[in-house]
Amino acid sequence: MITARHLCVVLTAFLLAACAAGGIATTQPKDPAERALTATAPNAYRLASGDQVKVSVFELEAKTTDHTIDETGMITVPPLAPIAVAKLTTAEAAAKLTQAFVEAGLFKDARVAVDVLAYGKFYVLGEVGEPGEFAYRPGMSLFAALANAGGHTYRASKGRVFIRRAGEPLETEYEITSDLAILPGDVIRVPEISL
Repeated sequence: MITARHLCVVLTAFLLAACAAGGIATTQPKDPAERALTATAPNAYRLASGDQVKVSVFELEAKTTDHTIDETGMITVPPLAPIAVAKLTTAEAAAKLTQAFVEAGLFKDARVAVDVLAYGKFYVLGEVGEPGEFAYRPGMSLFAALANAGGHTYRASKGRVFIRRAGEPLETEYEITSDLAILPGDVIRVPEISL
């Protein structure tokens, strides 16, 4: 016969097992900025130099300003000092700006949103049909970038490529074996085939 005490023991054991397995959610951070940082999707787009963003600050009415992320990865939202937002998602950038407004004493409970207006450019040089500057699209691969540039010329090395990532001083050599991700600000150089 199952008694109330047996039922309580079984239920407690079930709850402890669920907590240990991660089946029951833990408490959320109370700070909204911290909540935004922990809720970020792992594959969300990360801001880069050259991206144009809209920053909206909500009070009684929304105040919006447009900014281009500079080559150092920063934007300046007056009256704040420049803030680094490159490599952050829009939610993380909004949380960082919210925190900056609160720390500056400008808002007691700031609500900030960051939206991408336009993505930065990427560049393709070397042995391609149409070298130049191209518009980035989220999720762009190396193959798509090379297709935008007219594909390889007959002199191109089809096995390797050099990429200088935005903000990095040197280029890195990659084998063309998979869908390598391209980001705004990347400079892709397709070398001539070695004889």
